[in-house]
Amino acid sequence: MPISEQLEFKINEEWERFARENPWASFIPEFARDTEGQEYMKGRGRSVIYRIRTEREQTCECTNCKGKIVSKTVAHAIWDGPFPMSGSGRCHYENVPYCPQCEKEPPFHGSPIQVR
Repeated sequence: MPISEQLEFKINEEWERFARENPWASFIPEFARDTEGQEYMKGRGRSVIYRIRTEREQTCECTNCKGKIVSKTVAHAIWDGPFPMSGSGRCHYENVPYCPQCEKEPPFHGSPIQVR
């Protein structure tokens, strides 16, 4: 049975609140734990699962290819100007994890943040 069918992924309360307050975010993690206590993570709406390793420092590896999970910086333009889709040029930067062998690299330009 594939590991994806053995695990039940959930978003914890802190990330659920973050997702509600920040709909522009490119990556919202969901977590699961197997019967032996091993933790796993995947992005909401994604199918690739990462095994969380906590030896000297926390790292993740892809459960498909066993490759190391890396991150890419995604820039979210901040629309805080007086006109629609205008802003001061500021950006919020987010590190988005992905498996370079099993997933597409996240685009540099993420969803804009609209300041009300």
